[in-house]
Amino acid sequence: MLKAFTMTAAAAFGLCAAAASAAPSAIVKVHSNAPQHLLPRERIMEVVRARYIRFAGDPYLYNGRYIMRCYDKLGRLAYCEIDPYSGAFIGISLRL
Repeated sequence: MLKAFTMTAAAAFGLCAAAASAAPSAIVKVHSNAPQHLLPRERIMEVVRARYIRFAGDPYLYNGRYIMRCYDKLGRLAYCEIDPYSGAFIGISLRL
């Protein structure tokens, strides 16, 4: 009886140890400093076009944001800012 109990306990311990050793290999680590991919310039132009903003020229990357020359509602020269990772429209800044 004691020998059967010991064998059962040893088998249960072996299964737990095998499961514990397999668990860390199943975890996928994602590094926070992994490089993120920028959206293509065509997609940035679509974002600005969807907001019915007239633009002149291609978007360019400046200080971590896409910048585009555009015109405001009164026809004055302005600059649109777009997030290069998500495509979110940040805003328009006027040049006086």
